Amino acid sequence: MFDLHSSARRTCATYRREPRDRVPIASPIRWGPAGDIDATRFDDWRDEEDFRRVARLVQEHCDPRPPHNAVGFPRVFERVSYMRFLEAPAQYVESLPVERVSDVRTRHTKILHTPKGDLTWVVEKESGIFTDWDMRRPIQCVEDVERMLSVPYSFTPPDAKEFDAFRAHRGETGGDCIGGAGVCSMVAMLCGMMSFEQLLTWVLTEPGLIKDLADAWLERVGQKVEFLLAQGVGPFWHFNGVERASPPMMGPKQWEELVLPYDGEIMRRIKTADPEARIHVHCHGNVGTLLDSFVATGVDSTDPVEPPPQGDIDIAEAKRKYDGRLVFYGNIEFIDMETKTPDEVEELVRHAIEDGGRENVALFPSSTPHERHTEVFTANAIRYIEAGLKYGAF
Repeated sequence: MFDLHSSARRTCATYRREPRDRVPIASPIRWGPAGDIDATRFDDWRDEEDFRRVARLVQEHCDPRPPHNAVGFPRVFERVSYMRFLEAPAQYVESLPVERVSDVRTRHTKILHTPKGDLTWVVEKESGIFTDWDMRRPIQCVEDVERMLSVPYSFTPPDAKEFDAFRAHRGETGGDCIGGAGVCSMVAMLCGMMSFEQLLTWVLTEPGLIKDLADAWLERVGQKVEFLLAQGVGPFWHFNGVERASPPMMGPKQWEELVLPYDGEIMRRIKTADPEARIHVHCHGNVGTLLDSFVATGVDSTDPVEPPPQGDIDIAEAKRKYDGRLVFYGNIEFIDMETKTPDEVEELVRHAIEDGGRENVALFPSSTPHERHTEVFTANAIRYIEAGLKYGAF
């Protein structure tokens, strides 16, 4: 079963390019290796044996993707406001009663009360499907930006003593700690507050408003990241959502304006404060043209390194070109897990691990299912793990 010490050693040795037993293998399903599937009941399709059979293999053979916190610490980012209300303090957010839309669908409404009028976020959820549908985002017009920025902002940090256990854990595990924290990319925050179409339009027509929101993000997120760094949180930092600014969604000019001065600045602060920090960037799509920028901003690893047509670079090429500079988590596409045969999936796994070298790779799926697994997926998930063990051994 799952052995945190061995798994963390395997992962950290990959970053250090040290000898290890095999490449890390990420779970292909929405279940992590540290769980106990036989002691867990969901009252949905995850109680079915097909899911549990794969989950047991995950517990036996897979590795958690950092940051994985075996010892926790207090949350500092707001649960609702983080992506939706620009880190507005919780006292300004009201949750309305859940509405039943259908037998399987519910509607959840959050209201941000601002000095200049309310902002509304509406999301719908379906039982047995683990994703959400945004029905209304808070920012619909120029005046909504003024409302968002009018909320009085303050940050009351937790007691530093509440981080003692994490600090002790990091000290005990030393260079093999895989704990840390996550940062929601600035452009992901923008997409959480307005539609992507509106964001793309305003990048060109309302750059001042976009900058006002981005600057507020940097001030607020920067303050909280610096607090976490001061408490010894790390070494791993996961940045999520930067693909909204990757090509062809946006061009090089927007990358220079919306990513480097914001996410890049937070990364700079992390690396300055913690020499042992490891920065990971999750970025779908065409990352081939961005990898030099990742290296320049101190990024240590990225996922899922998608091949054409979803992306623009083969993982073997990426591994060869950035050997010694980046670790690649990839690159088994979810569509392949749903459509190909187990033998074809095994070849994809072999290619991801062996071609271009095994020194700077962790086996990783581009996504995991959000609903009941198909028979094809289940067979391929099993083969994915088996092939990872077969080709990943040193």
